Amino acid sequence: MANDINADHLSLRHLCSDIQKGFGIAETDARTVSDCLVDANLMGLDTHGVIRLKFYLDRVKAGGNNAAPNMRVVRENACTALLDADNALGPVGGKRAMDLAMDKAASAGIGVVLIKHCNHYGPAGHYVRMALGRGMVGISLSNVLGSMPPTGGAQALIGNNPYSIGFPAKDEHAVVVDGATSKSSWGKLFLCAQTGENLPDGCYTDKDGRPTLSPAAVMDGGALLPFAGHKGYGIAVAIELLTAMLAAAPLDHTIPHPYKNLSTPGENTFFMLALRVDCFSETEDFRSRMDDWIRFIRGSRRAAGVERIWLPGEKECETRMQRLRDGIPLNAKMIEELYGLANEAGVPFTL
Repeated sequence: MANDINADHLSLRHLCSDIQKGFGIAETDARTVSDCLVDANLMGLDTHGVIRLKFYLDRVKAGGNNAAPNMRVVRENACTALLDADNALGPVGGKRAMDLAMDKAASAGIGVVLIKHCNHYGPAGHYVRMALGRGMVGISLSNVLGSMPPTGGAQALIGNNPYSIGFPAKDEHAVVVDGATSKSSWGKLFLCAQTGENLPDGCYTDKDGRPTLSPAAVMDGGALLPFAGHKGYGIAVAIELLTAMLAAAPLDHTIPHPYKNLSTPGENTFFMLALRVDCFSETEDFRSRMDDWIRFIRGSRRAAGVERIWLPGEKECETRMQRLRDGIPLNAKMIEELYGLANEAGVPFTL
């Protein structure tokens, strides 16, 4: 029986990459996926971290994910492009799309790239932080399988479509808004199923539309609920139209369930936008104003009992610094799962 450990992030990256290479994934793509998953763990987003690796590889084994995709440009101009991912692993397609968006923004001021026929891409903020790394504003969106009912409806037709928007600062942490349009997530569901915990209250329903705390009941035909009622539903709809509708790709309600149909190709569509700040204001002035604004918000009057006001993305940055120092906590079941994957891949378990 494995024990809980705190894993060094570099060791975890190498292990995850080696495992993927053992399943026939190219080294460059394996590193891309590992960086996406381990960076999520570093920021405390454990629902989108290495807990997803087995699912990705189960789909590779079954043929649902393409271990060696031939991604191609379908349409392109100076500012935009549409790519076909050829069923690539989500982080591989997502990185290709944001890299191209940033390159276009570098020369034209803005780059907007859609990529279709792809798979689960991990945390939306991962791609926004790529743009921040080049001093740009970033936006990342994805549609996913129908998992929420429209307001007043009883069928799970609309995806809990994730979104992220990020703004660079100077000395302060960048502001990164990152979330899904549901109150909770599939990742939280899987984590609770793994640990035996109850689901958060008021976030999920069973197949009959009744509130439930049971992961098994949700997996048996249940649904997620949108945040803020009809407002969250509306944002989810807008993301579906900006991704799948705009790219002439499968809409949320037609996306096959990736966990129940492991051998069926993925049909997620991503929207990646990169924007050069200096198209609108002087870069250094923008960054300094961002710092001032962040400090203004953080220093504002707090409600009773509140110790600190946080800006979006700050907690993740502070968690990252702490986990870089102390290691990434992995529970015993996660260790056993990684050990089993390493054994199956024929690579040494090096944690």
